[in-house]
Amino acid sequence: MDAQRQSNSPNLAVAPPLSLQTRMVVLTYLAYFFYYFTRKHLGVATHALVKDGFSEDLIATVQTGYGVCYAVGQFLSGALGDRIGPRIGLCVGMILSAIASIAFGLFPFAGVLTIALTVNGLFQATGWPNCCKLVTLWVSDAKRGRVMGFWLTCYIFGSLAANCFAGYVLEHYGWKQVFLFTGITVALVGIVQGLFLISTPEEAGYSFADTKPTGDRAEKNSGEGFARMIREPAVLLLGFSYTGLKFVRYAFFAWLPYYLATGIGLSDSNSAYVSNGFEVGGVIGLLAGGFVADRFFAQNRCRLAFIALIGMVLALVAYRGFSVTGGLWGNVAGLMTIGCFLYIADAIISGTAAQDIGGEGSAASAAGIINGIGSTAQVFAGFLPIAVKKHWGWDGVFVSFIALGVLSSLVLLPLALRRKVGRA
Repeated sequence: MDAQRQSNSPNLAVAPPLSLQTRMVVLTYLAYFFYYFTRKHLGVATHALVKDGFSEDLIATVQTGYGVCYAVGQFLSGALGDRIGPRIGLCVGMILSAIASIAFGLFPFAGVLTIALTVNGLFQATGWPNCCKLVTLWVSDAKRGRVMGFWLTCYIFGSLAANCFAGYVLEHYGWKQVFLFTGITVALVGIVQGLFLISTPEEAGYSFADTKPTGDRAEKNSGEGFARMIREPAVLLLGFSYTGLKFVRYAFFAWLPYYLATGIGLSDSNSAYVSNGFEVGGVIGLLAGGFVADRFFAQNRCRLAFIALIGMVLALVAYRGFSVTGGLWGNVAGLMTIGCFLYIADAIISGTAAQDIGGEGSAASAAGIINGIGSTAQVFAGFLPIAVKKHWGWDGVFVSFIALGVLSSLVLLPLALRRKVGRA
């Protein structure tokens, strides 16, 4: 079928116009941006839910179930994304995630919370592998570094916007409406993806075939990418390094507003807003990190990720010491510093390095495997912080974050010492 399409398309040897490439990049940017609206809302609403009778243990169980589904879904979405293309995955995944959120908003019972927001992990897992796949297909190798430097800000701005949106709705309308409004928004964006996204340049009569390696194109059509990537040592090292990093990030997602409300004493709405310092720092880190990576680490971006992990550990040590006494703006500054270093490492490990190693044929598989391995630690981000808090307080929680950051750095060290990390 692909060979027949190539032979019948007179423009296939011509690269797609910049306007069309830009449209695809912007559409995927918006897709992953809005995925966060049905990913962050539970964390923002947690304190309100607890005050309304839902227990910490129940919410921790939901966060854990979500993590299990998300980890499994990463592997499934990565393999399927390389076979069926990203348009269907993004459209269906967003709509199903929206339905899960709306269900709890309409039927606010413990059973619905447990089922709907647990399986939401499967639906949320469709986002990253399919977006990485599509950007890899629509952007040439020569320009991908610069484009990804912009594109990777989507999950920072999306997380920040999700906090603000959910915090505003929570303050003015209540927690039930948080789940309703975010779900409706994500459903509409999912429909837009299904209507306007194009999975590959070939579907529009264009191709980067003259600039892509022949073996990579063959792999894209044969669907062998997942089997090769799951045996690639660099992919596995990135995945295991990502475990500690992802645990910290998702523990912040799940419990940071709650910590700011109960550990620092901020109001529910201020907790949501102050937690945005984490994302604001991430934006700064991504923009600066993208420039530094292209300028000084073009052959091995994992070196910059290693440096960023060390910076994150030091920032966590400092924040642990002054968060309680630092006041509102001290917490904002501390969270910005942590977010800056964390997101530099996160973007490289889960995104750019996966694309570098996987290429156009296996980008979704590489990204899915790295995210899937990393998400095994995310499973514990729902209940472990609260379990640690009950025995050792919030200080013990931050000690665990520091230990995991050190572990992730050590696992990444062999790749950081290589001269080059690129397509396998």
